[in-house]
Amino acid sequence: MKIFDNPKHVLVTRQFEQSGSFINGLSNKGHYPFLLPMIETVQLCPKIDEGDYEVIFFTSANAVKYFAPYHHMVHGKAYIALGEKTAQAMEVFLGVSSHITPTVYNLESAVNMMKSINLQGAKILSPGAAKRLEIPVEILENMGAELYTPAVYETTFAMYPEGYVDKFITDNKIDTVTFCSPSAAKSFLKQFNGDKSLLDIVSIGTTTSLYLDEVGIKSRYPEKFTVDAMVEII
Repeated sequence: MKIFDNPKHVLVTRQFEQSGSFINGLSNKGHYPFLLPMIETVQLCPKIDEGDYEVIFFTSANAVKYFAPYHHMVHGKAYIALGEKTAQAMEVFLGVSSHITPTVYNLESAVNMMKSINLQGAKILSPGAAKRLEIPVEILENMGAELYTPAVYETTFAMYPEGYVDKFITDNKIDTVTFCSPSAAKSFLKQFNGDKSLLDIVSIGTTTSLYLDEVGIKSRYPEKFTVDAMVEII
């Protein structure tokens, strides 16, 4: 089958600086990508407890990027990256490699990896967003760990004028909408008043898909939770 047989008009809701490879991948498959970021991230000034940590755990590339200015204040005996992109960001921004990178990008995989480590009394540092769903606080505390989760950035909705998102969808004949986080989905749903049942919703993975399920919207997601894999199922 030729890759141009069924071109889609695809809405990319990621932030501009994170969308390049996604847009290129869609274009290479013959689709028509349209970028409309639904979230923005803002650097915060966290209080970091200096010193040694048994594990430094990152759940996103953004967490790595916004923590980088404070990395000199801490030392990790082991680093864990949730997903390949996060591991790559660690190498770029921190100059360190992930000791453990779950092959499946979800929280369950990360927790299973951590269970292989003796965490009794261990200090774990997991910088990230001000509000996030990924941190297994109760699980790690039950394993005897001390978990520190400084907020190094916050995610806010990218707000557009009333009716702008609806018009954007209509004018560009969007038939497929992609979400790479629950926050992007929430922002879109807050601002889109059209018929959602007419759109093919594609999520990056289970966390985003579960949120959409909770609000009554079905989405598809790939077996591997990456934007490259999203391109393959669109």
